[in-house]
Amino acid sequence: MSELGARLRQAREGQGLSLAQASVDTRILQQSLIALEEGAYQRLPGDVVIRGFIRNYAQYLALPADELIELYRRERGATDKIRIVPATNPPRSRSYVLPSFFGVFFVTVALIGLAYVTLNAIGRIGDGGIASVVTVEPSATVPPPSPLPSPTAGRATAIAAAPISPATTPAPGTPTAGPAGGVSFTATQTATASAPIIVELRIAALRGDESSWVRVQSDGNTIYEGTMSSGQRQVFEAQRRILIRAGNPPAVLVTVNGLEQGPLGQVSGQPVNWPWPPN
Repeated sequence: MSELGARLRQAREGQGLSLAQASVDTRILQQSLIALEEGAYQRLPGDVVIRGFIRNYAQYLALPADELIELYRRERGATDKIRIVPATNPPRSRSYVLPSFFGVFFVTVALIGLAYVTLNAIGRIGDGGIASVVTVEPSATVPPPSPLPSPTAGRATAIAAAPISPATTPAPGTPTAGPAGGVSFTATQTATASAPIIVELRIAALRGDESSWVRVQSDGNTIYEGTMSSGQRQVFEAQRRILIRAGNPPAVLVTVNGLEQGPLGQVSGQPVNWPWPPN
């Protein structure tokens, strides 16, 4: 027996509760509670459902749920997450080289000589000295008088200056007038959070020979279609949405992420569509 199962069993027996009573109160199958207390995790559905069972059962028995989930993780052999620590590099030190006095001197002399040769080549030194710079000031021009606007031109100017209001766009999801008096709606896109959905279907043994035709669609794809008999159990998984259609709804019991939801319907022989999440 695992340490987790021993703690769950001791807490239940210490409170004088039977497995049948705990199953009714927590809405978890009695076989699942027995598997938890015996540490037989291979007899249970996926890891997400097992964690949900442990959390509900621990809260029911007034035990620390997070501590028991961590104990379950260690018993399943899960390792701690790998931490990636960025390597620290020592800061690079910048070295500065101070120019020598002679280097600055020779560079300055070379620049002065280059400037002298350039000015002498264009005739600004040696041939009449530095050429005078003639500054031409721009003369101000007076624009011709504009003709007086006519009344017609005034109205045209007022029309041109009037602001044009942008076309109003209907808000998403609001009705707008359509052709021939109809009403059209602008579709609104809604982001759907992606989360795992674990659904368990079980045929209840109401009269001992119950059965129902069942079709399961996961994220828009049909993943199961057939007849389930009394006592049969199936587990399905989806990321965004799951749709179940059953021909005998009272005989089909559904559990979502470890939480019992009851039968799909109350009227025998009347097929129903059961979505999750609900519309």
